[in-house]
Amino acid sequence: MQEETDQIAWEQMPLPMLCARLRDKRLEVLQVSAGLCAELNMEREAVVSFWSQPIRQLVHADDCFRTARTIAYAAAHPGEREPFLCRILLPQVGDEAMDAWVHITASVVPDTRGGQLLYLSFADAGKEQEKMDRQQDTTRLNAQILGILNAIRPAVFWKDKQRRFLGANKAFLDYYGFPSASVIIGKTDEDMGWHEDNVPFRHDEEAVLTTGQRTHRILGKCQNHGEMRDIVASKSPIYDEQHNIIGLAGTFEDVTDERRQRRRIMELNQKLQKSLALLEQANKADKAFFSNVSHDMRTPMNAIVGFTELAMKSEIPAVKQAYLQKISKASKILLQLINDTLEISRLANGKRQPENIVVEPDQLCDSLLTTIQATASVKGVYFHTNLNFQDVAAFRLDQVRLTKILLNLLSNAVKFTPSGLGVNLFGYIVSRQDERHCRLRFVVKDQGKGMSQEFMKRMYKPFEQEHLTENGTGLGLSIVQGLVQLLHGTIDCQSKVGKGTTFTVEVPVEIVPRPTSEQVPQPQGEAVPTADVLRGARILLCEDNALNREIAVTLLGMKGLQVETAENGKQGVEKYQASNPYYYDGILMDIRMPVMDGLQAAKAIRALPRDDAQKVPIIALSANAFPEDVQKSRSCGMNDHLTKPLDIAKICTSLSQLIVQFQQEQADSEEKMV
Repeated sequence: MQEETDQIAWEQMPLPMLCARLRDKRLEVLQVSAGLCAELNMEREAVVSFWSQPIRQLVHADDCFRTARTIAYAAAHPGEREPFLCRILLPQVGDEAMDAWVHITASVVPDTRGGQLLYLSFADAGKEQEKMDRQQDTTRLNAQILGILNAIRPAVFWKDKQRRFLGANKAFLDYYGFPSASVIIGKTDEDMGWHEDNVPFRHDEEAVLTTGQRTHRILGKCQNHGEMRDIVASKSPIYDEQHNIIGLAGTFEDVTDERRQRRRIMELNQKLQKSLALLEQANKADKAFFSNVSHDMRTPMNAIVGFTELAMKSEIPAVKQAYLQKISKASKILLQLINDTLEISRLANGKRQPENIVVEPDQLCDSLLTTIQATASVKGVYFHTNLNFQDVAAFRLDQVRLTKILLNLLSNAVKFTPSGLGVNLFGYIVSRQDERHCRLRFVVKDQGKGMSQEFMKRMYKPFEQEHLTENGTGLGLSIVQGLVQLLHGTIDCQSKVGKGTTFTVEVPVEIVPRPTSEQVPQPQGEAVPTADVLRGARILLCEDNALNREIAVTLLGMKGLQVETAENGKQGVEKYQASNPYYYDGILMDIRMPVMDGLQAAKAIRALPRDDAQKVPIIALSANAFPEDVQKSRSCGMNDHLTKPLDIAKICTSLSQLIVQFQQEQADSEEKMV
C-alpha cells in the first residue's frame, strides 16, 4: 500500500527528480518524477531506461570523472546535499547527438531495506542561465533608469495602488534631506505629514489610480525644512502587462521662488502702470497748465502791445497818459501771473522749505493789515480784525509764507465782497502741545458772493475761477494750498452762494518764551532812502541786455545815482580793477551774462588785492529767486539778491543800507591809516 502511495506521489511530483541505487557504475532507477519526464519530454519507461545506462553513456566524457567523484562524496556523507554541473548526453534525435548543461544536486539517504538511496534533482542550466541573464538585464536596466532619474532636475517618485511610496530619485530625496528612499518606502503623504492641505494631492492621486487619467501641475503647499513651500505635481498611472493599473509615478517642482518672482513682477507692473497713468495724467495737467498760462499771459501782453501802439500814435497828453496807466496795470497783472506761475512750479517741485524766524505777535500781520485795510477802504468794504496772541512773547515761524497765505485769502475776500459789507480776520492759539509748541488758527470770513459746491470741488486747481475778474489769475488758492502744506498746516473752507465764504487755516509754530539775540524783522514797505545817501553815489551796472541797461540807468539816475555800465562780467571786473579804491559805492550784477557770468565776476572782484574789494556792496539781479539761487549769490560774495523785473524802490532801499555801511567801513579804514 505504501509503495502505491509513493508511486502516485512520484507520478504527480512537478520537480524533475529521480531515486536510484548504485549498481556497478550505473544507476538502478527506482522512481522518476513527472517533472523529469516533462523536462526530457519522454515517457516514464523511456526515462527509466535512459538513466539506467552506464554513467559514461549518460554524461559527457569531460564530465564523467567530476560526476562520479561527486556521487561518491555524497555516498560517503549521507544527508548532505551536493550540487554539481555537468553535461547530459540527451537521447539522439535523428543523426544529431545533443547534450545539455544541467544543474544536479545529489543527496544520499539510508534505505530502510538496507543500503543507500541516491536522490538526484535536476535543473536546466540553460534555463537557469537565461533566468539569471534576465535578472541581470533587469538589474542593469533598473540601475540605468534610476541613474537617468537621478540625473534629471524634477523630483520623481513612484507609488503602489494604495498610494504608498515604492521609491524616489535623488532630487526628491535631496529636496527633503532624506539619506535614502528607505525613509519613505511603504508610507503615504499623510504618514509623512508634509502637506499643509492633503486634499488636492490625495484627490489627484485617487483620480489617477481609479480612472487612469493624468494630472498636470497641481498646485499645493509642502512643508520643507520648516518652511511652507509652493509645489506643482504631475502624476501618471503605471500599468502591468495586462494593462491593469498597479500604481502611479509622479514628478513635482518647487515653484516658490518662481511664484514670488512672478508676484514681484506683477506688483512692479502694477506700480509701473500706475506710474504711467500718473505720468500721463501729469502730462495732460502740464499741457493744460501751460495752455492756461499761455492764454492768460497773452491777455495782458496783448493789452501792453495794443495800448503801447495807441499811446505812440496819440497826440493828446491826457489820452496818452490813460494808455500808459493801462499799460502799467496790464504789466502788473502779467508780473503777478509770472510770479504766481513760478510759485506754483516751485511748490510742485518741492523746492520750497520753511524759513522760520522769530516774530513778535504785534508784528505778525502788521504789513498785511496795512495793505488789506487800504484796499478795503478804497472799495468801501469794512475790514475787522481780532488777533489774540498777547500772552506769547514771540513765535518762530515762516512769516513770509504765512503772510502770503493770508494776503491771498483776504484779497479774494475783499475782491468778492460788495461795498458796504464786511470782511473779518480772526487769529488765536487753538491748541498747545507743550510749552514750546502750539497751533495758530486764522479765520478769514467775508460776506461776499460765496462759492457753489461744484466749484469748491476744484477750487484748488490752477486757473480755476468761478467769477472771472480782469485782474485775477486763478492761481491764488492753488498757491495757498501749497503753502499751507509746506508749513505742515491744514485749510478748510465753508461757503454758500450769496452768503459768503469762511476759510480756516491752522499752522504749527514754535513758541519763543523770552527775547533772543535773533533779529526780529521790521515791517516791510517801500520806504525810499534819503537823498543824502543816494545822491551822487557811483554805481557800476553789469547788464548784457541793452534795453534793461537803458531802463535801469534812467530810473536810477532819477534817484540821483551816477551809473556806469558794463556789458558782461569780464568787462565789469576790468572796469572795477581799473578804478581807484572806493571809486564805486556799489555794484549791481546781473547773473546771466556772456563771456563771464555774474557769479564768476563777483568772485573775481572779491579776490582783487585791494582794500575796498572785500567791502564794496554787490547786489545780484536775477530772474531766479529759488533759495539755492540766493545761496549761490551769497556764496560768491554778494550782499543781496533781488529779482527781476527791477523794483527800483527795493534796489534803492538795499543800496542805501549797504552804502551807509560801506561808507562807515571806508571811514574806519582811513582812520586806521592816519
